Amino acid sequence: MKLGIIAGNRSLPVILSRAIKEKYPDSELIAICFHKETSLLIKSCVDKSYWLRVGELSAIKNIIKKEGLKDCIMAGQISPVRIFNKRHWDKELITLVEKTKDMRPHSIFSAIISYFEGFGLHFLDSTLYLKKNLATEGVMNGFSLSVVAEDNVEFGIKMVSRFVDLDIGQTIVVKNKSVVALEALEGTDNTIKRGYRLAGRDCVIFKFSKLNQDLRFDVPVVGMSTLKLLKKIKAQALVLESDKALILDKEKFLEDSRRYSIPVIGKAKL
Repeated sequence: MKLGIIAGNRSLPVILSRAIKEKYPDSELIAICFHKETSLLIKSCVDKSYWLRVGELSAIKNIIKKEGLKDCIMAGQISPVRIFNKRHWDKELITLVEKTKDMRPHSIFSAIISYFEGFGLHFLDSTLYLKKNLATEGVMNGFSLSVVAEDNVEFGIKMVSRFVDLDIGQTIVVKNKSVVALEALEGTDNTIKRGYRLAGRDCVIFKFSKLNQDLRFDVPVVGMSTLKLLKKIKAQALVLESDKALILDKEKFLEDSRRYSIPVIGKAKL
């Protein structure tokens, strides 16, 4: 099996590569990486890595053709601010984006996938090899919720189920049955920090996917850096969409969240 990985930032590309190698030791993984985005740890997890600047669409196409790739996975985020910083965008990407209806990340990445599909490349669901890392229904780390926490969770589920379908962001912060922060381009952790600045400790954090989320390039993800932030702000709970949100290093994440007294809950969208 030969597989391409278009590797964004944080730990998802590394964890994905290790999971594939563990299941398919003879697989050949080709990583397309980005300077100042992709972790250098990816080099030890794949058979070959190419390093580009964000925006070099033609170079990605040439690598795909050179390696004869037929299947590919997008894993890891590219910093959203790159959408408005076109310093290294090549002519091909500029032309492609100009044809899209708007500048939302979903619209741009959908256009990029369609572009590569035109050359015969097939994109796989980014959770395909990480099903065991998905959030599951119920409290995942053995906590019993307080009445206050249950009220906030019930309220927040109603709010986040409607918010995510606006395709603005995936995260909301709730306290005392009030929405104190909604995610836009700043990302999950910055949204949490903003909510904490506004409302202080005991916030409940929700991370969900929108209706018909394209898991080939856009999957809700939480990892250890977010958990450490939740500990720092003394969050009341973390609620993730069951069967849709990925928990990186899930076993350790749940173990540490229990030590930090932060319930981690899987819930379906309403």
